[in-house]
Amino acid sequence: MLLVHYIPMLSGFVVSFKDVNLFTVAQWTEAPWVGFRNFVEGFDPATRLGARFWRSLWNVTYFGAVTILVGYVIGMAAALLLNRPFPGRSLVRGLVLLPYITPDSVAFSVWRFIFQARIGLVNKWLLALGIIEEPTIWLVGSKSLYAVMVAAIWKGWPFAALILMAGLQSIPAELHEAAHIDGASPWQRFRYVILPLLAPVSRTLILMSVLWNYNAFNQFFVMLGKDPGLAADVPSTLIQRESFTTFAFGVGSAMSLALMAVMLLFTVLYLRVLRSESAPADR
Repeated sequence: MLLVHYIPMLSGFVVSFKDVNLFTVAQWTEAPWVGFRNFVEGFDPATRLGARFWRSLWNVTYFGAVTILVGYVIGMAAALLLNRPFPGRSLVRGLVLLPYITPDSVAFSVWRFIFQARIGLVNKWLLALGIIEEPTIWLVGSKSLYAVMVAAIWKGWPFAALILMAGLQSIPAELHEAAHIDGASPWQRFRYVILPLLAPVSRTLILMSVLWNYNAFNQFFVMLGKDPGLAADVPSTLIQRESFTTFAFGVGSAMSLALMAVMLLFTVLYLRVLRSESAPADR
């Protein structure tokens, strides 16, 4: 933890206050101290980079909200189905995990071909169904974020299904039987028995998903390249470009600290809300 996490974090904190660039990176400890200049350059909405950073933060928030919600719904539906006994259930459970265990480079490269304008399957199907009259450009412009969303949902929902299925198996069968005897409908059993008992698992899953999505990089980099464009740029791709393409390591470190602060703030607020909700029950 010291070598892999804390020392690099401390180094990044120091770099964010220095003018570390292509010419000073070799002796970064001796680079000029610039104070908060990197933060002003990276976060001022009046500057090009600052405006790009805030737009990327909005993009990743919107991306995470959609993918987490849709992935949770699909994962819950799959978990409910796979929790019921049927022939070949063990085999199906293993097959469901294939999207999740597929390497990101492979999975998102395939989705990149699927969304190609001329030869992609998405446009081929939409044209065949008469939904569109000419091929749509999915990987450039305003629609690129939605293409990545589809790929990310496909890649991530099996993990949600796995976690929720584990939670379903921990619910005593006696509770289902008692609710059935009392005349509860399937929806009532789901609403008043399953969802409340899955709350701890769901909270952990949502927290993990939010943190992962704010760090999203692979899906955008593989499908859209180094610069996904204004409509689909996210903090991770922006930080990567500033640090390793323009070699503005100080500004990149400053934006990395800001992204970490956002995630820490969300985590603290989320845990406090959960603690306040569970406090009356504990008393």
